[in-house]
Amino acid sequence: MLRGEEMLSVRNATRAATAWVASPVGRLARIEVLVTISCCLLAVLVLLGSGRRASRRATFRLAVWSALMLSYPAVSYTIGLMQSASFRNELIVAWGCFLLLLLGCADGIAAYSLNDSDQQARTILNQGLQVVYVLILLLSYVGALPLHLKVLLFLLWALSAAKLVMRVRSSVLAGQDSVLTVENKLIADYMSNKEHMEGGRNYDATTMKGYKYVVAGEADRPIDPSDDDIVTVEKVWQCQGILLSSDVDAAARRRKDICLSFAMFKLLRRRLGGFPLTEARLNKTRDFVKVGLLAGKEHERMYRVIEVELGFLFDFYYARYRSPKETLIPDALLFAAVVATSLGTLFSPAVLDYRPSSSAAVSTGYDIWLTRTVIALFLVLESFQFLMLVFSDWHKVKMLCHYVRDKSWHNRPGLQRMLKLMCQVRLIGYWNNSVGQYSLLLACLHSQRKGVWQLPLPGTIMGFLIRSRMTRHRKLPEEVKRSIYVFLKNGLTRVRYGEHTLEKNGVRGILRLSARPIQLPATSAAERILVWHIATQVCDLMSQSELGKVASGSNVRKEHLVAATLSAYCAYLVSSAPELLPEHSYDTRLLLEGVQREAREALKGCRSRDNICGKLNEVPADPPSVHRYILAEGKRLGEILHSSMPAAVSKWELLAELWVELLLSVAPSDNVNGHVQKLADGGELITHLWALLAHAGVVEKRTIIAESNV
Repeated sequence: MLRGEEMLSVRNATRAATAWVASPVGRLARIEVLVTISCCLLAVLVLLGSGRRASRRATFRLAVWSALMLSYPAVSYTIGLMQSASFRNELIVAWGCFLLLLLGCADGIAAYSLNDSDQQARTILNQGLQVVYVLILLLSYVGALPLHLKVLLFLLWALSAAKLVMRVRSSVLAGQDSVLTVENKLIADYMSNKEHMEGGRNYDATTMKGYKYVVAGEADRPIDPSDDDIVTVEKVWQCQGILLSSDVDAAARRRKDICLSFAMFKLLRRRLGGFPLTEARLNKTRDFVKVGLLAGKEHERMYRVIEVELGFLFDFYYARYRSPKETLIPDALLFAAVVATSLGTLFSPAVLDYRPSSSAAVSTGYDIWLTRTVIALFLVLESFQFLMLVFSDWHKVKMLCHYVRDKSWHNRPGLQRMLKLMCQVRLIGYWNNSVGQYSLLLACLHSQRKGVWQLPLPGTIMGFLIRSRMTRHRKLPEEVKRSIYVFLKNGLTRVRYGEHTLEKNGVRGILRLSARPIQLPATSAAERILVWHIATQVCDLMSQSELGKVASGSNVRKEHLVAATLSAYCAYLVSSAPELLPEHSYDTRLLLEGVQREAREALKGCRSRDNICGKLNEVPADPPSVHRYILAEGKRLGEILHSSMPAAVSKWELLAELWVELLLSVAPSDNVNGHVQKLADGGELITHLWALLAHAGVVEKRTIIAESNV
């Protein structure tokens, strides 16, 4: 009897809840919830969308992706419910107008990945439909709205339509297709036929004399560097204005470097359109990096210039950017009008002291607070988006180019102070400044210790499980940055998969790779990486006791940090980013999975790191396979590094330099799309080196020396 009463009570509660949801108040509450959710999604998209390249956290990236995927459907569905509502509430119209405005200020992220970077037309069409829907909603309430609120809301709708028109205009004038076809062709023709002739043989990379790389001013005609409208790197360096002329002021050098990064971005962008880098063969191109970017004793400038350049590349594909050809005056006027109208709406009597217009109107009591919250949120997000536009590197380049062209700006202290302040502000980072770390032997030890090797899973799934469990990211150490800088400065062209380092230290004979069985395939870059990665790990495991006696901060500690970090990073590239390496990613994955399989088999029964080296001695030699060869060679080279090196050679100094050379050897690549895709995921160190080497004329893949000559 009691159970029957409970069921009846539940049934009655369900009917009451269903009736309430279907009632006018319930429908209004549903719209309020959807408006709140839509505002939260759009806020995430605006505030976090631009910063996703500076974070690798999965939760951060999931939040941005979810907001991008759900925001437009949520707004569309909410406005649809507003139109079909059978009750009256004048504040609904205000929600619709401000949702439309929020949708317009959330277009700072144009795409989440390279695959959907050409979906701007769909987004613009969706926003255009919402403009029409909100207009219909406004017209349906036109007789019930107070006059002042009616004027404000129609003005807000008109401003939303104006923002959409400006977005369409910007997309047409500075669209990717137009840039990749027209501007790329102009830059490619200029660099192949005219730049090195105009610059002549009398050039100086330290002062950028003779480097007529185009910063801004190219139009739909052949480029003439003598044209006053054309701003070149040389003209920026020759500018006598106080903002750019000082060679002592570090801030002035940074401002010049922003323009340099933009010119380099245009040169790199040619590869996206399939145009060759015809200047790669010139000594002038090599000196641009060796004498120019690598000048001085510090490494920060080299990385900063490349980071800003890749920031332009990221914006070009994944964010709304403004071409230096465009002016921000219309944006500023529209921003001022939108803010003034929004404030007028927020402080209007209809919002400050809302009263339903008739007894038939429906209200929940929360609607007035929701209206105020939505307006305040829009003001915050619109201001943030406008500041992002004003302080973007695109706008900085535009204003600095005006400064170079117009000498009258040199005599305006107020204007120069404003430009100086603008160039000092940076709202988001360029990339996450981290490197992936993957340890093959420790991953296999972990997997067999947990019993993963016993699971009946295909190799690809098992490999994914191991990699995802054992891959981590760490902040890129300054010691690694400096080591790469020093190697490039001392031997920009001496990059041969580690052979130069071995010859330089006189140990090429000692660390010669063993003869390969004749039936094995030719050596690949991934194979070379895995051999030396295992060797570095073996040497590291065998040297733990002596490393524990080395003082913190010593050169040995720094060299060990560089070698261990780059070894784990290169293994990470093999396991998680094989598309950035010279060989086909499928072949690289198969190679890694085979080595993992052999390593797991060899480490069966191994319970600690101390037993790894002993277990590797049990790897069978027959039947011969490239995977067993890699394990055996890595183990053998690691033992030589630990115990058989000449006294004059520091093994960690040797390994640190060898890993720098290996990383630089695999950096040149034709897979431009792979690098651009990785920018959306936070960026990779190898992408920075790929761009740097391209500007030095190193664009072709390095040939691996035949093993008979090793």
